[in-house]
Amino acid sequence: MRLIIYISILNFLLAGCSNPKRDLIIVENDYEIDLSKLDSVRENLRGFWIHENKVDSNEIIWLEFIGKSNSTRWETIFYNKENEKTKTLNYLTSAPFIELTKFDGKTMMKFISLSGNDTIEIEKLTKTKLKIYGGTYLKHKGYDFLKNNKCKTHNVW
Repeated sequence: MRLIIYISILNFLLAGCSNPKRDLIIVENDYEIDLSKLDSVRENLRGFWIHENKVDSNEIIWLEFIGKSNSTRWETIFYNKENEKTKTLNYLTSAPFIELTKFDGKTMMKFISLSGNDTIEIEKLTKTKLKIYGGTYLKHKGYDFLKNNKCKTHNVW
């Protein structure tokens, strides 16, 4: 009986450690951001995001708006534990450039890449959720070695 209890506790701990949702940002009062204020939109978009249908994926999005610029790259980062050990970052070099704009009273993200341009509306933005083009992204904690920019970069493409 004691062995069954120990095994149950061990399984519970292992399940908690492997929960991909542990890296998501959770806030007590997740309110909607006023999309009419680009400064606020930019500040709340800054950081790491993961598609809600791919929470257990190793692919996160990094939006790093520098200062008050309303443009950045839509960096897709491929993360695994080896990246953290080696301080090496794998990412797409052909990542689209995005710019926050307003058009007809709507806040838009203009994607600019070698393959063309596309403009999509930001449908909803909260402290922890971004909804664009019918898909929802969840705010991710990111990884310390990425936040500190103390890593080597390696182009996947």
